[in-house]
Amino acid sequence: MSVTTELQDFILDEIAPGRAITVIDPDDDLLSRGIIDSLGVTQLLEFLRDRYGIVVAPADLVPGNFRNVRAIEAFVHARQGGPVC
Repeated sequence: MSVTTELQDFILDEIAPGRAITVIDPDDDLLSRGIIDSLGVTQLLEFLRDRYGIVVAPADLVPGNFRNVRAIEAFVHARQGGPVC
């Protein structure tokens, strides 16, 4: 399963239940659409740590890193030393 799919599934299953959101496009603005709020960011950070072994530093907590699934995936690849998408 790709990082994109894993992120989309996690957000839909764990962060967005009850919000009538059934699909997330990789380019959807998660912040402005209200899909991810401050609690959702906390859940996402735990997921990134548990699933990918990534510890997010305070300096990394900028909207650009978490605005959409593509940005989160690029962040994951950068922290893992892989290719940036």
